[in-house]
Amino acid sequence: MLKKLILYTSLLIVSSACNNTSVAEQADNPLDGGRYFIENYMQGDMKKAQEYLLVDAKNQAYFDQMTKDYFSLDKESRTQLRQSSIEINEVKTLNEQASAIIYANSNDKIQRWVKVVSTPKGWKVDLKYSYGPKL
Repeated sequence: MLKKLILYTSLLIVSSACNNTSVAEQADNPLDGGRYFIENYMQGDMKKAQEYLLVDAKNQAYFDQMTKDYFSLDKESRTQLRQSSIEINEVKTLNEQASAIIYANSNDKIQRWVKVVSTPKGWKVDLKYSYGPKL
């Protein structure tokens, strides 16, 4: 009886662990929204990075291209990107609902920027700003 109980409990724990889905933390401010997106992208966790993306057809197209570019990197380049850190150079408040984050990663030091906007579901990245004219 005790063996059956232990076996049943073990199966229950393993089963619940397999069903556990990662839920992204809601970004309460523009810096967190941008940082969560960038960190998850650099780690190659596109599913989680997408949770911090403003839902929009054009944003999705840009994100799909970013994902394709990431996975077209060779293994060593992806490893270097995963091991690099984010260097936030500036956070510009554009208005009460939007900010721009200017950053680089410690690997290549290339300056990049993302616009982060407030939504009912937290702060989300608007990639149209990264690829279009700057405000």
